[in-house]
Amino acid sequence: MWSNVISIDKSYEREIGYILDRLQNTKDLSYAIEESDSRIWIYLAGMCEKQDEIEESLQEILGVVYLSFIKLRFFLDKLHVRRLSHAKCALICSIVHFDREFEHSVITKVLASSLDYNIDGLLNFRLRALTDGWQELADLANRLLDGCTHESDIYEIATFITGSEGKLNQLVLSKNNIRNLTRHTSVEVVNLFDSEEYNLLSAIIKEKPSEILVDGCRFSAPMNDTLKRIVRVIEK
Repeated sequence: MWSNVISIDKSYEREIGYILDRLQNTKDLSYAIEESDSRIWIYLAGMCEKQDEIEESLQEILGVVYLSFIKLRFFLDKLHVRRLSHAKCALICSIVHFDREFEHSVITKVLASSLDYNIDGLLNFRLRALTDGWQELADLANRLLDGCTHESDIYEIATFITGSEGKLNQLVLSKNNIRNLTRHTSVEVVNLFDSEEYNLLSAIIKEKPSEILVDGCRFSAPMNDTLKRIVRVIEK
């Protein structure tokens, strides 16, 4: 029997909710929860012959925790942004999803060599190279933000960051989902924000889109404007 444990400070409420939601839909895995006043432990178990598949699923789940939830927390704390808007959300998400493939490979190696999944412990002690890089990026972004006088300036920074890694994929947005037509995959919309449109914007930017086909979706005027500023939009 394969076993392991995920542990995390209970202040990471969104992260915990995401982990538990994903674990419920992870095949061949059982889990149980233990809590203290400040911390939660999620005990995991599965058949040994399914270990590789289970660990791959866990690395994907925890990759989202680190590179979406926790990275977003970091930049919301460090950037000179007070009130969030669609433009500022686009900028923040372009920063959060920047260099994701490399950072995910780093996290996968750290998780694979760890005895357990102590999420905040690994962040503080074994992922310092990532957080140091995030700080450098935050410092650069703040210097650029301090020079912005209009939201159009913010969009320019966001599109520069997203464009620096290439615009690779064609997406289709329908009422119930986002699909990456280039990769033939469904796109996960992660509840990072309290706003549904901000969550959609994050999911879209993460995919590095070259073009979006909008099929039957109705968005606010700021959302429509933001999409058209960051990518070519075709309305069906």
